[in-house]
Amino acid sequence: MNVKKWIMLAVISAPLLFVLSGCKKKENPFPDHIGGKIFQGLKTINVKCAGCHGTLGEGGMRAPSLTKGVNNITTEQFVAIVRDGRGGMPAFGSMLKEEEIRQIVDWIKKLSNS
Repeated sequence: MNVKKWIMLAVISAPLLFVLSGCKKKENPFPDHIGGKIFQGLKTINVKCAGCHGTLGEGGMRAPSLTKGVNNITTEQFVAIVRDGRGGMPAFGSMLKEEEIRQIVDWIKKLSNS
């Protein structure tokens, strides 16, 4: 192999090796498969919540983080906030089914625990 091919091989394989070196076999924090209930919560968050709360609920310019302090409230309290609104947050009870709201809450609770 000439030098250019070795350099190209190194450039391509180095990031891959770096990523794989950090991989450990550990329990999946999001056990539901694509199409599972928790994954559906992520999809709903991306459509309904991400505009204000950020893609992964990390907070945005218009709304706070959903992952900080989430463990200080119960699931029922969280569901009520999403359903009925609070402060500047609108109520989503008329836009989302109860199951969809619970999927959102389950996703955020899983995300904050991982």
